[in-house]
Order: sequence, then structure tokens, then C-alpha cells
Amino acid sequence: MKNFKSINPFTEEVIGNYDFISNENLNIALGNAAEHFGFWRKTTFADRAKCVLKLSELLKDNADELALIASTEMGKLKTEAKAEVLKSVRLCEYYATRSADILQSKLSQSETGAMVEIKYEPLGVVLGIFPWNFPYWQVLRSAIPIIMSGNCILIKPAPNVPQSSLALQNLLNQCGFGNGVIQTIFASETQIENLINDSRIAATTLTGSEKAGSAVASLSGKNIKKSVLELGGSDPFIVMPDADIDFAVSNAMMARFQNNGQSCVSAKRFIVHQNVADEFLTKLTQSIEKLIIGNPTEEHVSIGPLARKDLQELLQNQVNDSVAAGASILYKNKNIPDTGFFYPPTILGNIPKAARAYTEELFGPVISFYTFTETDEAIALANATSYGLGASIWSKDIMQAKQIANNIESGMIYINQIVKSDARFPFGGIKKSGFGRELGEFGLREFCNVKTIWV
Repeated sequence: MKNFKSINPFTEEVIGNYDFISNENLNIALGNAAEHFGFWRKTTFADRAKCVLKLSELLKDNADELALIASTEMGKLKTEAKAEVLKSVRLCEYYATRSADILQSKLSQSETGAMVEIKYEPLGVVLGIFPWNFPYWQVLRSAIPIIMSGNCILIKPAPNVPQSSLALQNLLNQCGFGNGVIQTIFASETQIENLINDSRIAATTLTGSEKAGSAVASLSGKNIKKSVLELGGSDPFIVMPDADIDFAVSNAMMARFQNNGQSCVSAKRFIVHQNVADEFLTKLTQSIEKLIIGNPTEEHVSIGPLARKDLQELLQNQVNDSVAAGASILYKNKNIPDTGFFYPPTILGNIPKAARAYTEELFGPVISFYTFTETDEAIALANATSYGLGASIWSKDIMQAKQIANNIESGMIYINQIVKSDARFPFGGIKKSGFGRELGEFGLREFCNVKTIWV
């Protein structure tokens, strides 16, 4: 019996039906990972890097094919999907060339004269649970540092992107890792729970919803296992009165509508100074009006459908409830195709605290628009969320922007840039956006035992 489906969100047609892994095959996969860990942890960084660099080559060679699969399966613009694949190439190259230096043992001498060595050693088999919105990047940004540090990983992808997951695993199988180092499993929620309870799983990592993160963190904590969570975000986009408005609006379009508005680090709350609010809103609306909404595989299209029907319905309910609570629709694009899981790019204003748009993450092309007069008011609005992933500040006064940044509760803050991930620097949030860090040196060390040896 088929258990889940891949559906084209533009045509609403079923692409394929898939089975969850059997308990027997899941146990075999976990056994392979646990057994292979004993070998993989003893390989050199050069050996691991060779496999990862092979993957980078395969990603480059197959970028167009991978992009088309993701675009067809979850509605991402094909151009953005290809950019995601090429970004993953750079990630592989970064960790292949830098891991040995970052994880190099460090020697020092204590006050008593003893020599102290600090070593970074792998933990074992990591269970990685990943979302659908960046089916290549979000898997690899976690998996590559995990395996470069000597661990093995079981990848549990989102069930609505099986084609993307299988395409990626096909490339991984050609890189020489061995059959237990990095495996994709289509596991059910019950099977995931059983895996976390299994002593052969050393740690967990999840990118996804707050609900899923809470469940995984709870199970991991119960079993006293390390976990890293990268959850939702409701990032503020703060526009100061001295900002270059044309520049800010241009970046606002990418910040909100990239990946059809379905990104944890999308700017979702626009907090604009009263003196420039009318100009900003007018220019923003004019830019949104020019969006070409349609088939994400076509080069001229600038925004595609949401990934699933239930996501479309959730966003519609959030907007409807917010309007019922007193919010206003300041703009709504009317150029929506009749077929597909589309949601019209929308701007909400006059949002009361009782509205869902004020307290919840809106995962799609909807902007929550606020104004302020005093800087402290902007900071208070930025912090008036249970999330704390990213934030951006737009101002010509860099010193003032830095002061604002120091008072915002967030893991990442960008000044005159949109929030983005970069393989070289730590990525992650605070509050209900999760804990732990991916990427950079911090991400490489997250699943290491920091061992101290005194001589």
C-alpha cells in the first residue's frame, strides 16, 4: 500500500506514490550506519574531503536536472532551485578544504605544567530530519559537516519531496562514502520516535516547524541525546527614516518573496518609520504588482505556487482570522492562475495584537506591515514575537543600526542586506526559533565530543 505522494503544486497532479520504509529495512539501515561509523571515524580528513569534493562535482554537473525536479515537486522557481544547488556546491568545497584546520587538536599547558590536549571526536550516528522548502541545501548544510567531522547520518526528508531526496541520494551513492555513512530513509513519525529511542542513534538535528522541533527535542532530552533545532522565524525588516528607499524596496522583494515566501529567514514583518512609510508602501506595492505569477519551471515567472494544498489553506485561514480580528488588507495581487496551490501576494496592515498575523509565522507571500515613530518602538515591535531567527535593518547611519542590532533578540542580524545563510558563518536562532548552530566552525563542532586529555 502506498503511504505518501509527490504532487506537482502547479498542476495539482500526482507525480508518484511512495512507501514508507519497512521496520526491517529501517533496522538494516541503522545497523549499517552504526557498523560503518567504526570505519568512517578513523578515515582521514583528506579521505572524507575526496568524497565531498566528488559530490560537489556531481552537483554542478546535474544542477539543471536537480533544479527541474525541485521546481516540479515543490513549486520553487527553477532559477532559484539551480541557485540552491550551486550554493550547495560551495558548501561542499568549504567543508572539504576547512574541516581539518577547524577540528585540529589544540595543545596548551596548565598552570601546574601539565600538557592539555583538546580534541574533537565524532559522536556516532546522527538522525537528521529535514523540510521540503530547500530539499538540497538544508539537507547538505547539516549532513556535510556531520560526516566531515566523522559521524554518520540517517536523512529523513519531508514526504512531499521524495523525488528530490532520491535524486540527491543517487548522487551521494556515487561519491565513495560507503553504504552506511549517509542514507536517506522515508520514515513515519512512529519510526522516527523509535529511532530516537534507539541507543544506536547518538544525536538528532531537525529543521522544521516549532511543533516538530518540540517533539524531537523532548524525545532527545528524554534519552539524553544532543539535538540541534532550526525552526520557524518571523523576521523583522526595519526601515529607518534615512534609508535608501529604492534600495530597501528592491531588497524587500527578495527578502519576502524568495522561494514563494516559504523560508524561515524570509522577512515577514516590515517595520517602517512613519516619515517614509507611504513612499515605501507605494513603491513596494508597485513592485509586487509587476510580479509574474505562474509555472515555476518557466524562466520569466517570478513567483510560483505554495508547496502543498494544506499550506495554502493554513495561510488563507491566518489571513482571514487576522482580518476578522481587525487587520486591513492594504494590497492583494489579483493575477492568480486558476489551477495550482497559489496564494496571492498580500500586504496586511493595522494588525492588532490579537491577530494571528501578529503572533504567528506566515509561511507564504504575505507581508505584515507596521509603522513606528521612535527607535525604541521599532525595537519593541521587532522583539514582539516568540521567534528569534533573523532580522535586517536598513539605514545609512551604520552606528545607529548597530545599536539597534544590539537590542534585537535574534540569532542573526543583517544591516543593509537581506538575511541569508552562508557556509562560512554560523546560522541559527534563539527563543522558539531553536537552539544550536549550523554552518561555519560552530556547525562543524556541534556533533563532536570535545575531549580534554591531561598529561
